[in-house]
Amino acid sequence: SSGSGGGISMPPLTSVADHLPLAQKCMTYIDSSPDPYHCVQTTADILESKGFVELEEAAPYKDRVEAGGKYYFTKNKSTIVAFAVGDRYRPGNGFKIIGGHTDSPNLKVKP
Repeated sequence: SSGSGGGISMPPLTSVADHLPLAQKCMTYIDSSPDPYHCVQTTADILESKGFVELEEAAPYKDRVEAGGKYYFTKNKSTIVAFAVGDRYRPGNGFKIIGGHTDSPNLKVKP
């Protein structure tokens, strides 16, 4: 149906059970990431399992970053930056950035 969206229709409703695997995966991530430091480590572990290579922040990236490569680095173990270089990347082609942050929610219980 098209409402006020100018002909844009919503996807069909699905059952809750259809979404449980993703919700369970999300809860596993949250459970292992109670603070920014754990979040960064959990994310690094996931990235490495997907073929990302850690770059040392202080080392120059020249000649280390290649087309088709997947990389990440951390800063103070509380920030993580990950990126993938397209197979057809050429200098000057441009790039896209997606960002997020790990400080909220900071799932700490304080007395």
